[in-house]
Amino acid sequence: MNGIPTAVIITEEFDVPARTIARMRGIPDYPYARVEHPIGSLNEDALLGRARSALPQVLRILTTPPN
Repeated sequence: MNGIPTAVIITEEFDVPARTIARMRGIPDYPYARVEHPIGSLNEDALLGRARSALPQVLRILTTPPN
């Protein structure tokens, strides 16, 4: 909205709530990256692995023009 590229990352546990909120806000196709749940209990190496798994999704979100 302010011209600042942004990518939202969620864990798969929050997919349904994220889609619901996006629909409620009028943007049902809002793109976000999903990673495996959970992340709160991970050590640094495991969390880095999740971040790496999200990277292709984040790059796609940041480089795809909005509809």
